[in-house]
Amino acid sequence: MKKYPDVPDTIIAKKKVFCNRKLKQFRGFTLIELLIVIAIILILIAIALPNFLEAQIRAQIVQTTADMRTIAIAMDSYLIDWGMYPPDHDPNDFSQNGFYQLTTPLEYITDFPQNPFALNSGLGDPGGEFGYEMGSTGILPRFVASGMAVRARVNAFNIQSYAPDHRDNWSGNDSWPFCAPPGNACSAGGCNWINYSPTNGTKSSGDINHTGGEHRNGSYCIDNWQQVSGKYI
Repeated sequence: MKKYPDVPDTIIAKKKVFCNRKLKQFRGFTLIELLIVIAIILILIAIALPNFLEAQIRAQIVQTTADMRTIAIAMDSYLIDWGMYPPDHDPNDFSQNGFYQLTTPLEYITDFPQNPFALNSGLGDPGGEFGYEMGSTGILPRFVASGMAVRARVNAFNIQSYAPDHRDNWSGNDSWPFCAPPGNACSAGGCNWINYSPTNGTKSSGDINHTGGEHRNGSYCIDNWQQVSGKYI
């Protein structure tokens, strides 16, 4: 006996076909379809991720160079007041903390920038050498008060930052810029730094450097070949 005797069989048959089509339309993904979707997503990630990492490194480099310019402005302001730059700074050597002269007792820079390539702060890092480093001809103010003068009356500094390779590519920075006898410091074993160049790839070796003052004096080497030689005595 028909459930709906008043409804023609043709209409009931059409409704059954319509319901079956609806069920087919709402069926889930098959395993093959899911695997294809996952494969497409992984391919897109493989294409996009390197570009994202490259953009991140480029942004860190831009920030580093901008921070160095800010520090250099503070250094020049210090020079105007004291007649010389602050002494060396090495985040891994508490005896070399010249950057602290920029923050106290006078604030030549209100907030010392965080190095994008550092693991810890830009001023103090007892765990490693990550951070902004500086070679300078300057001495402490108390030495100035005792009558001491900077060597050869040269006022110069170089601020160094690790680059994407996270390696220290500046040797002999404690004696910079008077690293070797006048002549060819590159062959005489004078201190040398290697400049970072993104044209060799964003992860190429070298450091980011910012020099200031009379940095063409002394005797030192750049990139293992460029000899710098000037006032030395």
